[in-house]
Amino acid sequence: MSLLKTNEIQNYNGSSLTLTASTVSTSAQLNTGGNVSVTGSLNVSDDSTTRTNLGLGTMATQNANAVAITGGTINTVQPATGQSLTIKDEDGNTAITIGTDNTAAGYLSLNFGSYHGDSGGAGSGTLTGNTLSDYEIGSWTPSQNSNCTVGTVTSATYTKIGRLVHIQAVFQLTYGGSGFMIIDGLPFDAIVSESAGIAVEVTSLGELYHLTPVSATDLAYVNKYDGGTWPTSAKTCQMSLTYETS
Repeated sequence: MSLLKTNEIQNYNGSSLTLTASTVSTSAQLNTGGNVSVTGSLNVSDDSTTRTNLGLGTMATQNANAVAITGGTINTVQPATGQSLTIKDEDGNTAITIGTDNTAAGYLSLNFGSYHGDSGGAGSGTLTGNTLSDYEIGSWTPSQNSNCTVGTVTSATYTKIGRLVHIQAVFQLTYGGSGFMIIDGLPFDAIVSESAGIAVEVTSLGELYHLTPVSATDLAYVNKYDGGTWPTSAKTCQMSLTYETS
């Protein structure tokens, strides 16, 4: 049997090199222009240098299902085409989900868990019930439906957080003379029995009027507490309403 020299392995340029010894060790650097195939285990004494050469950093020694990156900066995390991105907690509960279409409903979902704070409340929230999947701001257009005339609209905006929608508007409003005034244009369908708001006639006396949805898309101005009605001449209406949508 001839002696196997490490410097001969280092400079070997053939197409295939097979080592049949049970243990092969070298203190020199092993270079190859092709592939190195190992059927057993490959032990490298200088792990740090090897990881650096491979560009793996600390990830090289970590479990594939629990990689912790302790250095550097991650600028972008992008899943494969057509796949959503999910971040879970240590128990496997989904905390954040990012969908595949940023124009679709529920694109971003945040799960706040079922914690009720330190006050000992009797709430019974669930992971599903504590998921926030919608936040949106925008504008809406109030228009007359019956018993009124809507004039110039100064502003009309909404903020939607989950199932709650808050709207505000300032516009000219004239009462038609009989029954409740009904305004169209809610930005999201309302659950009629779970909403209430106020309207203020700010042109003259600043009087308050009760405001509530009477259908999924319509608002009604109810008479004042003393039975009075909105003026029959154009007055500035400033309104605010928070309602729940499905």
